[in-house]
Amino acid sequence: MREIGQSIVEAKARVQKIVGIPVLVKINGGRGKSSLYHGKVTALFPSIFTVELEGGEKRTFSYSDVHTKNV
Repeated sequence: MREIGQSIVEAKARVQKIVGIPVLVKINGGRGKSSLYHGKVTALFPSIFTVELEGGEKRTFSYSDVHTKNV
């Protein structure tokens, strides 16, 4: 569920502030399943951003995932 009053632009701004900083990422997979990962936001694009996880794996997410709290 999204926060009232938050827009995609604000979600992008929140992600831009944490580029290169180690973060703990919680991914909601649906049906009560969630996963925790340690990683860094490494790249920003117009509609997605890339997170490099500690194991070297890269995952991409959309800003709407942040907006709706799926990430």
